[in-house]
Amino acid sequence: MGNYAVIMAGGKGERFWPWSRNDFPKQFLNLIGERSLIQQTFDRLNGFFSPEKILVVTGKAFLPLVQEHLSELPRNNIVVEPLGRNTAPCIGLAALYLLKKDPDPVMLVLPADHLVINEKAFLSCIGRAMELASNEDVLVTIGITPTRPETGYGYIEKAEPALAKDPMVYRVQRFVEKPDNQKAREFLDSGLFLWNSGIFAWKARFILKKIKKHLPLLYKHLQEIDQYLGTEKETEALAKLFPKVPEISIDYGVMEKEPKTLLVQGDFGWDDLGSWAALAEHSPRDKNHNVSKGKHLSVDTKDCLVYGQEALIATVGVSNLAIVQTNGIVLVCSMDQAQDIKKLVNQLKAEGMEKYL
Repeated sequence: MGNYAVIMAGGKGERFWPWSRNDFPKQFLNLIGERSLIQQTFDRLNGFFSPEKILVVTGKAFLPLVQEHLSELPRNNIVVEPLGRNTAPCIGLAALYLLKKDPDPVMLVLPADHLVINEKAFLSCIGRAMELASNEDVLVTIGITPTRPETGYGYIEKAEPALAKDPMVYRVQRFVEKPDNQKAREFLDSGLFLWNSGIFAWKARFILKKIKKHLPLLYKHLQEIDQYLGTEKETEALAKLFPKVPEISIDYGVMEKEPKTLLVQGDFGWDDLGSWAALAEHSPRDKNHNVSKGKHLSVDTKDCLVYGQEALIATVGVSNLAIVQTNGIVLVCSMDQAQDIKKLVNQLKAEGMEKYL
């Protein structure tokens, strides 16, 4: 039974607009450190999986970027989706690919663009999740010990401990959508709720069995696709058949419906970096609590994130702002509304201003 990692790298990262663009999304940006987020994800997995055991699922337009950023990755380990259809189709397709490589693979599934600070604790946590998934037919998810009343994340409520000998493994009571601030505070105070990391472990055959049970239409289309994988007709078949699959997340489609689920509680400095405000929380600050990249001149400026490329950005007497400049675009946003940048992106789409995306 082989252990594999599946990196989902097809997202658009719209909340990091205007640095994250349609042709160069968030996972390929150097937001923290000298390596891009997808490179950092690959690097930390490399402590547990060899490059041959790491699969990347990405969009057709991003294939050259994946090859550039992950030159160590074999080309056959890059799965190219003709278009994005959310995480359930992505994971189902990856499971089919792994079953072509291995008769009984166990797969760790994780996004390409998250932040992990304590890599040793991360590897310990995913190792435990993989062990649980290997030992029995079970869906395993990783929940993060919350450090603040976060309204931007989904939550998982813990039930009773699943194993007497392991205090960090629980049964899942339920998955909960993003709460308002009052509910998030209640979750934090209760000690029963963890952040939903979007990291999972299971046998490839078992997740396909659960997709068949809960998402039969998706399973039907995946079976149609499966007969062409590894043949000379693979690309043509994917282009024709994959757009037909329903667009749904693995959380909505399977995890929230499946009672037999285990949770490994993790505490390794995790953040999904879902906004400029989240990035500021994890970046070095100057004496006035500003985070800056590029040329920034400031007077009486505090608690701001200022990211520029070719232009000088000068600020006077402002606070709690994200100011981002690139390629003829300037974004000015209250830190408190950084999550709402996606609304701005949707407005650009509605008004036919795709050239700015």
